[in-house]
Amino acid sequence: MPVINVNLADLQEMLGRKVAIEELQERLPMMGTSWEGPHEDGFALEVFPNRPDLMSTEGLARAYASFTGEKPDPRRYRVKDSSYVAVVDEKTQKIRPYFVCAVAKGVDFSDSLIRSIIQLQEKLHITHGRKRRKVAIGLHNLKPVQFPVTYTTKPPEFKFRPLGERFDKDLHWMLTEMPKGVEYAWTLEGAEEYPMILDAKNMVLSMPPIINGEYTRIDEATRDVFIDITGTDMKAITETLNILCTTFADRGAEIYSVEVMYPDKAIKTPDLSPKMWRLSNQYVNKTLGLKLGHTETAMLLGKMGHGAEVVGDEIDVQIPCYRTDIMHPIDLVEDVAIAYGYDKIIPNIPPIHTKAGEDELEIFSRYIRNFIIGFGHMEVVTFMLSNREKLFAKMSIANEPLAEVENPKMEGYNVLRNRLLPGLMEVLSLNKHHPYPQSLYEVDDVVLLDEKTDIGAKSARRLAIVQCHAKASFSDIKATMLAILENLEVKAEVEEGGWDCFIDGRRLVAKVNGEPLCWAGEMRPESLGAWGLEMPVAALEMDIDLLKKVVKS
Repeated sequence: MPVINVNLADLQEMLGRKVAIEELQERLPMMGTSWEGPHEDGFALEVFPNRPDLMSTEGLARAYASFTGEKPDPRRYRVKDSSYVAVVDEKTQKIRPYFVCAVAKGVDFSDSLIRSIIQLQEKLHITHGRKRRKVAIGLHNLKPVQFPVTYTTKPPEFKFRPLGERFDKDLHWMLTEMPKGVEYAWTLEGAEEYPMILDAKNMVLSMPPIINGEYTRIDEATRDVFIDITGTDMKAITETLNILCTTFADRGAEIYSVEVMYPDKAIKTPDLSPKMWRLSNQYVNKTLGLKLGHTETAMLLGKMGHGAEVVGDEIDVQIPCYRTDIMHPIDLVEDVAIAYGYDKIIPNIPPIHTKAGEDELEIFSRYIRNFIIGFGHMEVVTFMLSNREKLFAKMSIANEPLAEVENPKMEGYNVLRNRLLPGLMEVLSLNKHHPYPQSLYEVDDVVLLDEKTDIGAKSARRLAIVQCHAKASFSDIKATMLAILENLEVKAEVEEGGWDCFIDGRRLVAKVNGEPLCWAGEMRPESLGAWGLEMPVAALEMDIDLLKKVVKS
């Protein structure tokens, strides 16, 4: 998830008051973000991708002012009419068919705004834009642009001067030699011609989604900005345009519309008017288990930036244009819950005529997890689907019957795992660049074939532990196993033997009443090499179903 850096002084200026970082640390997570800690100029905040409007200082200040009740009224944004026109060439419809734009005038490009806009553009490209494939943003100095602007395509030999270059370059060079072009060339893969935005003098504004032209470079003297957004999803690019326009507007800029002429229609963008929805207060209370009055629900919606007016037994909600995450009434219910405070909602058992409770196996598994954490091990969760190479070849184990996927979508995930250890070994192999020691565990299900009955496959709960460091040994993993069994007052017979993935003489199988309970040992060098590991690994896998049965008895 994206992490943004917020300048505290700039945020205070946007809020119009001094706010202590301690207050922000306490209250910002209540809005549905994650506090990542302070730094020299401010703090870092993790923003969930469903709230792209919070990925800038301006959007964060806007939401925080509403949430704290300082500015409970919804923001209103005016779009002024203009004579600006953009034309969409039909040739673009097979590559990146959608194009919207706007003009922001009176922009004061302070250092704070430049940093905020660059960060917002970057985060929107990664999240909402799916690394520019779905949405690509271009910001240009309006002054040299001659309208109408044309969104068209050009062949690979077409030349212009890209941003940061001294000379004209052809499009093929940009996609194969220029670092930014190489990074995003995949978004135009298969195209015979490439998207291009030109003005009336045939000067290039940009080659979306790759790079802008030097012709419309923005600097600190720029006051008027032309915003273009191209993409493969009309809803996504209009939402992105709204977020950018409201960001500039919150800094005092005036927003002007542009008429975009498609081959079959004409539209004016941006549209910053709110969406109108009607919400049932009964639905809110039933979902949350609360008894909120209509006025109280409207007030809570206001804290989340919405306009809300009580109409009879329902509430008319005005959803701001920058709230891209509101797609169903349940999303408004979630906003009510956030504003009310999840910590204030008291859980209770519903009045239903049946006996229910948490599954005993889950309770026991949670106890085991908490106990293993005490050893300093880190829990991981790996995929239930796997393949025979990981389960057998890389583990130095002979092939065994498995439950197979009838119509797999990927060769790497075509069987159901029968052991947890291969998944943990894969995690170790992917984290060789991290410091050692590395100690991991997992409590989850495997799927076994029941050869004694006609049932076929059945799930079984297992615990697996791996210890990876320079001194990992059979003695250490055996001690871990014994500690688990002694804590649960389980007596087991320990014998030499077990799975072939462990070294002969450095492996064991623990049994209870003749049934295998745990397999443990040091991993074979062949297996370590297959996973690309250079450190010794000691591991165990335990049957939680049998362990629970023995403990209960």
